[in-house]
Amino acid sequence: MIKINDASQDELIGKIYDSATNPGDWLDLVDAITRFTQPQITAEGFEVHPPAERVQTLVSHLERASRNNEYIHALEDQKQTLNSIYNNMPWPVLMLDVDMRVIDANRAAQEFLTAAAPITLAPNGSLHFQDKALKLDLARVLSMEAGRDTQMLSSPAGKLSLLCTPLAKSDAMGAISTLRAIVWIISNDNKVVPSPDVIQSVFGLTLAEARLLHLLCKEGSLNECANGLQVSIHTVRSQLKSIMAKTNVSSQVELVSQTMGHAFLQAANQQLAVPEESKEQRVILPDGRVLSWFEYGSSKGRPIIVLGALSGGAPYHPPHHAWYCANNLRIINIVRPGYGTSTYKPNMQFAGFTQDIVFLCSHLNLHKPVMAANCVGGTYAMCAAATETQLFERLGVLGSMVPLEHWELDKLDSMHTLFLRIHRASPYLFAMFMRLAQRGMRRAPEKSYDNMVKAFGGSDGIVLRDPIRRARFIKSMTETLYQGNEIVINEYQWLQDDWGVDLTKIAIPTLMWHGEDDPTVSINSARATAAVIPNAVFKSLPGHGKFLVHSVWEEFLTALLEL
Repeated sequence: MIKINDASQDELIGKIYDSATNPGDWLDLVDAITRFTQPQITAEGFEVHPPAERVQTLVSHLERASRNNEYIHALEDQKQTLNSIYNNMPWPVLMLDVDMRVIDANRAAQEFLTAAAPITLAPNGSLHFQDKALKLDLARVLSMEAGRDTQMLSSPAGKLSLLCTPLAKSDAMGAISTLRAIVWIISNDNKVVPSPDVIQSVFGLTLAEARLLHLLCKEGSLNECANGLQVSIHTVRSQLKSIMAKTNVSSQVELVSQTMGHAFLQAANQQLAVPEESKEQRVILPDGRVLSWFEYGSSKGRPIIVLGALSGGAPYHPPHHAWYCANNLRIINIVRPGYGTSTYKPNMQFAGFTQDIVFLCSHLNLHKPVMAANCVGGTYAMCAAATETQLFERLGVLGSMVPLEHWELDKLDSMHTLFLRIHRASPYLFAMFMRLAQRGMRRAPEKSYDNMVKAFGGSDGIVLRDPIRRARFIKSMTETLYQGNEIVINEYQWLQDDWGVDLTKIAIPTLMWHGEDDPTVSINSARATAAVIPNAVFKSLPGHGKFLVHSVWEEFLTALLEL
């Protein structure tokens, strides 16, 4: 048991455990950790670092808080996953209390319970039935009069059935304590059936056979199918025999059941559909990893490889798509390993990504593409240009991070100053804290975003307060951190290390733009980095900060291509 004697230490330990249950409070926590671990300055001006056991005490409590956070995080992820399945399910599903009031309903149920349906939903959450017998049968299920087993209730008049699963009473607080049954609505008139083209593709049928199977799933009768298709019953039976042979089933019931099983997949694909120009593309790298990218603009245009910011964010390309096309540009936005669906690679470092870029250029048959990068993406881009000196035509770096030897540490913003101090006190402590912080961002993105706006302030604060940009950033964080947060932690740590390349080897024309109000990398730091690169043209932008990419991206690309 660790003994706690210092009041400030008690307060900090309390903050650590609060962070496990109060997402979004990570900025306050990092401030407290920094004050606790930073060296004290004596009257003579000497630094006195805290004893190792003091930091170890902090690490021990942070480890315990992290385990608590992992448990809470696992439960929340499980809930989120189940909710996603529930809401995207194409069949109407209801959660009912003992009085037949709707506690919750998925999207399909909300669409089904309209005024024209056999069952409708009143404003107070109660259900109204056209078939009174069906209502009485459901009441028996909810009151447990029908027992605990799953019940199938049918209404021939309403052309529907209810699949009812009674549930044990929960002692938890809230609406869950009133939940008595989950009910699936199976409607003869509103069956979820795969489209004929999906059926044809999945089962390898002719179009005529696919149309028959589609209608059979909806109608259930061969005679009705014959009438609907305006063919003879003999033709329908012959096609059915062919379908059953191709699908390797022995009964009509099995055939319909197998076909209906693809309805959920079709509905999910419709939910996840994205515009053609925004579709993610993938390739398998020589070591078996996946590398993905997005393309915008003209498919035959001048190729520009783009590497984005930390967390794979800005620049956000869809609003620029028409401009790309008008200027005959083909934008290839690479998703770095660890983000999106690009396979995470431990200990890759910035220079290690270069070979992935080389492979993709070969795969896409790109000859001397332009490379443009923003923020941390600029770090990868400079390393690639210094390593593969003949691969690219020119390099553009906008608001980039820079090697540590060029940082003006006294001009860092408060948030990154704290990050750096914690990392120097204990890299292990820094990694643990960052995991807590990243989980907090995922669990409370709105609050975390507001903390970030407050930390940056100035011109960046104005940019980040835009509501459209705010919503876009939060959505992007969810999509890009699909594989978790480890890559973000790695990139922060790699920025504290030597990049392992010689920037003087960059031989291609290079354009560097940097905001004079950048609170993370000072304008002098950026200028010093540009001075190391031969043939680099540097431009400082007054009134712009770290997020200048949102306002000058098209102007920057124009200048880069004219360099």
